[in-house]
Amino acid sequence: METGKWVMEKNLTWGTSGNISARDKDRVYITASGTVIGALKEEDISVVTLDGVVLEGRKPSKEMRMHLEVYRRCPSVKAVLHASPFYSTFCACCDFEVKTNLFIESMYYDENVKYIPYCHAGSKELSQAVADICEQTRVILMRNHGILVYDQNLKECRSALEVTENLCKMNIMAQMGGLSLREVPGSMVRDFLEGGYYKQSRNVLRGERFA
Repeated sequence: METGKWVMEKNLTWGTSGNISARDKDRVYITASGTVIGALKEEDISVVTLDGVVLEGRKPSKEMRMHLEVYRRCPSVKAVLHASPFYSTFCACCDFEVKTNLFIESMYYDENVKYIPYCHAGSKELSQAVADICEQTRVILMRNHGILVYDQNLKECRSALEVTENLCKMNIMAQMGGLSLREVPGSMVRDFLEGGYYKQSRNVLRGERFA
């Protein structure tokens, strides 16, 4: 509920778009269908199994299958956040791919960011597209749809979402102004990531994250 309020206060989604989940062992707590994530109440959270069986609450978000695919394929992931921030969604609607190696946080959170083609929300095609690449990244830009982030907890998801939104804003402003963004050289990026200069815990997880 705190994360939903944060997302709305930061203007990182609109209307009833967006959904949040968290995993506790073999149970997944996910926002119910039709909820406004900025005004979540206890009754707006459904409890399901990793196979999608509803244990408690109302009908889960139609994006449930997408969340469950991430949990099944990425054991270290304990939280998933899907939203439609303006600039991230803008970039997801553009033909270019965003430059990510621009600043410390973007090198950290947006390492190996991936894209998937447009699929209808809640469709089997969407959950399969996510399943096909989710082990290769922790940030997915969904063409003409929005963004999916997932990590060890919701705090890290919030950070990844905000960093990616600002990264996309920089890319768009550069495109509009005819400016060339200068990325950190690849060798320095590798040294930064492998040396644990930002968060040591991420370095420990790298093997599992992008195996």
